[in-house]
This record gives sequence, C-alpha cells and structure tokens, in this order.
Amino acid sequence: MSKLFMYGTRLQEFEEMMMLVPNFTKRGKGLIVLKGFSFSQEDVACQFCTEYPKCKNDDSKCLVLSERLKANAVCYESIVKNTFKDFTEYNLKKRLRKLISEFNGDFFCDSRHRQRFENIIKIKNRVVKNIDYQFLATLFLLTADHELWEWSNPHIYLTKIDFKSIHLKGIDTNRYAIYQTAKTISTGKEYIKLNEIADESLIDDKTFQAIVHAILLAKYGQEVLSIANKKSL
Repeated sequence: MSKLFMYGTRLQEFEEMMMLVPNFTKRGKGLIVLKGFSFSQEDVACQFCTEYPKCKNDDSKCLVLSERLKANAVCYESIVKNTFKDFTEYNLKKRLRKLISEFNGDFFCDSRHRQRFENIIKIKNRVVKNIDYQFLATLFLLTADHELWEWSNPHIYLTKIDFKSIHLKGIDTNRYAIYQTAKTISTGKEYIKLNEIADESLIDDKTFQAIVHAILLAKYGQEVLSIANKKSL
C-alpha cells in the first residue's frame, strides 16, 4: 500500500511536494561533497576507483590525487612528476629527476628554514582562520633564506605581502629567483620563467628545491609537507 493518499491520481505530485522539508529541493542525482572527511589509505585505494586500472601506476591521470595526498597514499616522486607533467623543457626534467633521487624526506632547506616558517605560521593561525595555499607557499619561499626573510618580514601583513616595499640590497641570483617566484605565486603574474629556474648556471640545487617545493605547496596545501618517501609505492 502506498504512503500517499493521492497515489495514482492527478494530485499525487502535489502531495509529494507537500511532504518535502520546507526550503529544501527534491533530492536528485548528483555529486555529494563531504567536507572535513578524514581519508585513510583504504578509502583511496586505487582498485576502488572507476578509472582503475587505466591509471594504474600513473598518478598524472589520477582524479583524486589531493585526497590520496591527505591520506598519505602518494609518494614524493609521484607528486613531483604529476605537478610538472605538462612541462617538457629538458633542463627542468633533468633537474627534477635529480631532485627526486636526492630527496631525503625533509621538505625544508634546513632546520632554520623550518623554524622560521613554522613560527610565522603559528602567528598567522592565531588571527587568520584559513591561510590559502598561495600565501603559505609565498611564506615558505621568503623564509627559505635568512637575509631575504629579514628584508621581507616587516612588509608581511595578515593575508598579503607588500612586495613594493621590500628593498633588495645587493641580492644574488638565487635570492632573486626565490623573491621573484614568491611574487609570481602571490600575485599570479609571471615574474620568472621555469626555464630560468631550471638553469643550473644561475640557480643552485638548494634554491631549485625550495622553489619546486613552494609550487607543490601552492597546489596541494600543507598536507604536502608530510611527504617523506621518494620512490613509487
């Protein structure tokens, strides 16, 4: 027996509408977005994906890479290759291969870089509820070098950086590359090109690493800092 009194009559549709919760539309087909869900490695296992096995062992085709990253189910090598998969410049690919092979599990340039970054993030978190990925990446770069941080720190505000007020004193090519990449990430305007960053005669390995890691941070957020493995799983 139907739960509708008007079942099978012209008034059935009206009765269904009257039974809906006020101010809510009728449920239909679509995507369900779960906010704040904590993913485990089992939740994002590749064999449960609709694209499996087409994308097997190829994270460049992964549809849920960010979710797998949050579940710590993506390795360093995969995330780097996925991020730069559309760039074919030879020197960049060469330096990325070297970066992957030498990655020791530490996302920061050194302990002082980590300390400067974590200190400013703690301060920001007290007054800013959500720090966007681009701002995180910009702070990551500006804290990578002590002198650059000394020049930049007075011009950093709650959610933005006044680059025009930062006076660069006798800056070398490495600091200049970090500064210009930070400015590019922060403003969305291209102040430096990837082929310049990939030039070994201009940019040393430590600076190249900081820039690549900042790009990962700008794309994936703070979860990427926890990546510790360097080879494919």
